Amino acid sequence: MNRLTIIFTFLLLTSGWAFAQSDAGQLSEEQIYRRGNKYNTWSVTIGGGPVIYYVDVIDYTTFPSENWKFAPTIMISKQFNRPWGLDLQWLMADMYGQKNGRYFKGDLYDITLNGTLNVNQLAIFGPISDRWNIYAKLGIGLTYFRSRQFDLETNQVIQVQDVYESIDGYPSPHGWLPTDYLVMGYERRFADGEPYQEIETSRRSEVVIPFGLGVKYRISKSFDMGLEVLMRHMNADNLDVNLSGADNDGYMFTSLNLTYKIGKKNKRHAAWTYKDFNINYKRQREDDPMAHKLDSLKQQIEYMAMLDSMQVDTTTIVTESVEYKESMSASVFFDFDKSEITQEAHMTLAKAAYVMSKDKSLRVKIVGYCDERGSYDYNVKLSQRRCNAVLKVLVEQYDIDRNRFEVDFKGEAELLSDTQKLAPHGLHLVNRRVDLFVIVE
Repeated sequence: MNRLTIIFTFLLLTSGWAFAQSDAGQLSEEQIYRRGNKYNTWSVTIGGGPVIYYVDVIDYTTFPSENWKFAPTIMISKQFNRPWGLDLQWLMADMYGQKNGRYFKGDLYDITLNGTLNVNQLAIFGPISDRWNIYAKLGIGLTYFRSRQFDLETNQVIQVQDVYESIDGYPSPHGWLPTDYLVMGYERRFADGEPYQEIETSRRSEVVIPFGLGVKYRISKSFDMGLEVLMRHMNADNLDVNLSGADNDGYMFTSLNLTYKIGKKNKRHAAWTYKDFNINYKRQREDDPMAHKLDSLKQQIEYMAMLDSMQVDTTTIVTESVEYKESMSASVFFDFDKSEITQEAHMTLAKAAYVMSKDKSLRVKIVGYCDERGSYDYNVKLSQRRCNAVLKVLVEQYDIDRNRFEVDFKGEAELLSDTQKLAPHGLHLVNRRVDLFVIVE
């Protein structure tokens, strides 16, 4: 199993948490991402976990059987919008590996700048659920390390000639002298006959490219916990001071993390918000001919209601009243997952209230509907809230007697525009409405 296989296995395991995404119909205002709104975007993460080295001087392919090394990490992160973010990460760890009678040990720390992408924010419309999130990470940074290679039996630091000149015809690598010690970050040359001394020099630095995946669980508005697996690929082959390896060195860091989301307690972090369907809807309907027909029909209904409300011929009041009862209707439309009365809807209700105030005998049935997004039970309750909102305006703001109304909330039971059967021309807006019908007795 190679390094990429490990990463992709982790992706399959985490994505297998059944994309139990939150029901779109149950989203609150704070969960929906809208440009111009303020969200928390900064966070600090601490964590730790095992570091597994993939170098030449190791006796394993995937995981070590012993001598596990662990590292702490700290991250400062900035979220730019729903999917994209950036973090600055630091980690520090000891190193160890052994093979063919030799072993190396040392320590390192690295500093990386990483771009993060909430994968599910692109694949679907938000977090997997309101508790789980999957993200990918790719970055660049520097690793600073010190390392030495030892003989497994004598525990003495190895010289170049002990490894490379023992192979007939094999030259000393990188121009090192045969008597140089296999060390980096330490003094590697001493006077003839002088024993090895542990004298530290500047750490060796190499470019490192981290990439991998992580999963987060939202504990609360302030805290997340998560698991992250990152492969760190180096541009050189000297982490273990084995100067003749065929592949560049690397190491995998798996960390269990705790994240504190900086910001106001009454606001969400941007990474835990959902796509605003209203914005997409408005963009899509601009060039949709059916949407234009709907707008035209809506205007005609409102115009007819206005004409009806202007009938004042007292000589034909009975005829006009009966005629009106048979034909008059009005519709109030709502935004996605909303029950608030818009300014346009207020105008429609004002006209309906005017007609009812002129004819005290009129009784009206208020019928509420929803589009099919969201659970059935939730949509029934949402249509009830929409009916109650219309009723409240007519009773409290226009002083119409409550007993003159009947309320019926149907949820998604009777779709006027079936968006699945009529895709892509079905319209959600026509299903998000409350109809007012005169009750003919």
